[in-house]
Amino acid sequence: MRKVVVTIGIMLVIAVIGYLITGGPAHQAMDIGDQGMMEQQLAVETVVVTRGDLKQTTTLNVTFAPASSVPVIPKTGGTVTKVLVATGDWVTKGQTLFTVDDRHLQLQVKQAQAAYEMASANLAQVEKGASAEEIKQIESTVLQAKASYQNVAAEYQRMEELFRQEMVPQQQLEAVQLQKEIAAANLTAAEARLSAVQKGASQEQLAVLEAQVKQAETALELANLQLGYTRVTAPIQGVIAQLTVEVGSMAAPSLAAGLVVDDRQMKANALVPESYINQLRVGEAVEIEAKASGSSFSGTISAITPVADQATRQFPVEFSVVNSSNTLKAGMMGTVYLTIGEGRNQLALPVDTVLFEGEQAYVYVVEDGRARRRNIRVGLNTGTLVGAADGLREGEQVISRGQHQVKNGMLVEVK
Repeated sequence: MRKVVVTIGIMLVIAVIGYLITGGPAHQAMDIGDQGMMEQQLAVETVVVTRGDLKQTTTLNVTFAPASSVPVIPKTGGTVTKVLVATGDWVTKGQTLFTVDDRHLQLQVKQAQAAYEMASANLAQVEKGASAEEIKQIESTVLQAKASYQNVAAEYQRMEELFRQEMVPQQQLEAVQLQKEIAAANLTAAEARLSAVQKGASQEQLAVLEAQVKQAETALELANLQLGYTRVTAPIQGVIAQLTVEVGSMAAPSLAAGLVVDDRQMKANALVPESYINQLRVGEAVEIEAKASGSSFSGTISAITPVADQATRQFPVEFSVVNSSNTLKAGMMGTVYLTIGEGRNQLALPVDTVLFEGEQAYVYVVEDGRARRRNIRVGLNTGTLVGAADGLREGEQVISRGQHQVKNGMLVEVK
């Protein structure tokens, strides 16, 4: 009897344990709890899809340079005798910057002036006629002119040989050549005058004398012009950005002695990717910011190069900027803001509401209390707003907070 009671007790314990494991109240409570968790609501925030005008911009680095930058190159060589300006000075076009030794050119002007006066006197004398005494004077003048020409011709030969040996500069050879030409003109004029007064002037001789007067006049103008080149002047109005000469140094026609820049108007140069280049137009207004000061300037597109840079495969673009405050300096860096797209009355929503799966853009909208994934095609991007080309309707609610946690079809609560 006792063994029967023990056996029945053991069977009851086993039955209770099996009930609890397979179908008891605890298991039912777990199922109910799991179902409650699956239907749990996620609190989200939303924005309403609206319409508006959108403008998409991009930024590019620019380098500032003066609109005009012209080197100072002397037109004659020689020793610098005076320096009248310094780096940083404002100069006007034609203002004298420095002077070069002009003594030999002063003599050439005097010589050319004398030749002109002689040619004019010869013409006047022949037209009037000459006495015996005047004829003797003219013969003496011919002898002097011949001796002068021979001396200058010999000197020219000597200088020419030295020039071939690179012992004298070309400017010195040219100066002696000019003296030779003037001496030759003097001799020709004197001989023509003597011949004319001896024989009496014919129309042809008068024509020759008149031509000699014009030739002497031209030589005088040329000598004065070369003398004027000893005053080296500013090629443009602007600031002396560089000056490499000083008193006693040599100036040469082939070497720049300084640089003048006009920085009242500046250029900003940028390289534009090919994806943007066809959206830019000359004359279009832009905003440019100087990185050093953070100041903003209004500018315009002044030039678009139609050929890409070989190294970067980007297109050089030049912007014009008024530097009225004189804060922009050559070589400074800046940022240009370019408009690369505009649209009116576009469907728009915040950029951070848009998610991506590969290249497919999508958002979550709230429909009947649940999150629904909606594939969209994005348009213009302003940085804060993005245009929705299709996939949405005006007035729809798009999840703006919680969009990274929700799943398609999940129950949501809009806060």
